[in-house]
Amino acid sequence: MNNSTIDDLNGEIQVENKALFLAGIYLNNYYLWVIFAIGFPGNCASVVTIIRMQKLTTSTFYVAFLAVVDNLAIVQKLLYLQLTLHGVWIGSVGCKILNFLTLFLVTYSNWILVAMAVERFVAVKYPLKISVFWSIKRAFVSLIALGVIMFGVYSHLFWTFTSVNGIDCGMFIEYVRFYRDIWYWINAAVYSIVPCSLLLSLNVLIIRAIKISRQQRIEMSVESEKTQTTGKTVRQDRQITVMLMTVTFVFVILTVPRTIYVVVDLFWTVEYGTLEDAQKYLINQVTFFLCDSNHAINFYLYFITGRKFRRQFLDLCMCRKRKRQAQNVTKCHSVSCTTSVKAESRNGSKTNRKFKPVAM
Repeated sequence: MNNSTIDDLNGEIQVENKALFLAGIYLNNYYLWVIFAIGFPGNCASVVTIIRMQKLTTSTFYVAFLAVVDNLAIVQKLLYLQLTLHGVWIGSVGCKILNFLTLFLVTYSNWILVAMAVERFVAVKYPLKISVFWSIKRAFVSLIALGVIMFGVYSHLFWTFTSVNGIDCGMFIEYVRFYRDIWYWINAAVYSIVPCSLLLSLNVLIIRAIKISRQQRIEMSVESEKTQTTGKTVRQDRQITVMLMTVTFVFVILTVPRTIYVVVDLFWTVEYGTLEDAQKYLINQVTFFLCDSNHAINFYLYFITGRKFRRQFLDLCMCRKRKRQAQNVTKCHSVSCTTSVKAESRNGSKTNRKFKPVAM
């Protein structure tokens, strides 16, 4: 349905059903603007926050890359929607490219999240070897490999999709059976089912690895260091666990409903204009809203569950780092700062006290 459908409803659908149709139409026409308003600045904030961090790690690299892909997905879906709503001629080539980019970006985003979970599992399971197993270069290569795989999965859209009248997109009639009987299941598996299953499994493995690692640290630490080490470890483990469980939980909530609808839609036939038709259309738009919201909320999840990320972002917004540097420069003009930074050793050599940067 599009905007012209609102006029078509008059005289064809009962009044009690028209309200549901109108709700679905308005949701379809405007929900992406809400997602854009919330998600685009949030994803930009994620990228800027990561760039301003003092050290780029594989985890923060994934976070920044995911934010960029999420923004591309939001812009792409919003562009596609506006072109179709305003009846802009896009032709057969436009249909192929727009449908490919939409499915590629939203699915690629989900699999980047899986790559992040795999990296976290390796970091927790093998903390002393993570730098060997998982460097930023290898993380970049893994993302390229995922992109190539996703390209292969959705490349069929370049020869199966076409334009009906230059504006509306559809599939060649010879591929309709493939689309209905095979592609629906492949798309549901690649987009949601497999990523959700992997994230849940990795989450369980990470929690188990954290418990084992914590117990080993406690047993290996000496009694005098036991309290300090255990407290620091517990805080770090809790932060990682909460973040991953939150991301996984939200991902499942937002993507599974759309997958269920896609599967049920194969067998859910309704008569046009009936109450069931109106309910189905509204449910369809609600599931779209939920799965697309997944690209807009990651920054807020990081901010709520990630203490270091939250501190870095707040420092950036409130210019705290700049203020601290200014204070240090002011102090270093005084005698007390000079004498505290540089001290004469017994053998006459000078040793400099290095100020550790605040952990972000």
